[in-house]
Amino acid sequence: MKFNLKQRLKAGVKGFLNPSPQSAKVLNVPPEPRVIISDRLLENKNVLITGTGRNIGRSIALEMAKQGANIFGIERSANKTEQLESELKSYPIHFQSFTFDISRHEEMVQFCRELESSEIDIDVLVNNVGLKIENIGLQKFNLDDWHATFNTNVLEPMFLTQAIANRMRDRQRKGSIIFITSIHQWEISRWVSYSASKAALRAIVKELALDLAPHDIRVNGIAPGWIAENEDGTPLPHPYTVLDRHSIPPRYIGRAAVYLAADYFSQFTTGTILKIDAGLSLYNHRVREHPPH
Repeated sequence: MKFNLKQRLKAGVKGFLNPSPQSAKVLNVPPEPRVIISDRLLENKNVLITGTGRNIGRSIALEMAKQGANIFGIERSANKTEQLESELKSYPIHFQSFTFDISRHEEMVQFCRELESSEIDIDVLVNNVGLKIENIGLQKFNLDDWHATFNTNVLEPMFLTQAIANRMRDRQRKGSIIFITSIHQWEISRWVSYSASKAALRAIVKELALDLAPHDIRVNGIAPGWIAENEDGTPLPHPYTVLDRHSIPPRYIGRAAVYLAADYFSQFTTGTILKIDAGLSLYNHRVREHPPH
């Protein structure tokens, strides 16, 4: 696998036990804000995003492209990458995709080596890829599942983060690193390996924020609730999401990532995890017995 980053650039270059989106009744899309920020807050920034093929990763790529960022996407699905490339053509930015699975360490090592030898400097890293194995209860504990979950959600993102942060530090470039965690870093999901991996990311955000602050590298996280939408962009019903009682469209996570990446907003924000769950984590048995009116 050979990436040829420099040549390609020059060439033109998650929530509680959720109902199935396929079976859910479609809702109307909530109205967009009347003022859309279009100040190119990330102009000429190079952003590396893992898992750009769908949902949150795709939306982060689109929202950052709207703000002038060059997008470098890691995605294991070539078809999804082609779809995103088509969507990004309307923006005057560079887009480069890399098709491999970050859970395969040898491919990650090769990518980092190629990035190091290129002339591309990454200004913003978004660790978005996540694996969720929905096994409930200790009786279903499987060591291979835990290895896979932590490898995808924690270990390989840490390897990538080290490579990017070292490059930022060595070249004395300010930078921003964002981890997509989950409200299940705090709240029980019953998917033990998933919750445990997200709790690990919560600690990593704080540890790395302190470690990298002397080098002007900010480290933050976003903890989503249930992020989903239908193919036409409409949200899906969800009775436990107390604000509007439907899923959150992924573009709102993309905009939160823009907020954390942009010095204009977050010059002094590090070690912070921004929870965006429309009140999902507020739901409990007392709320069910005494719902708000």
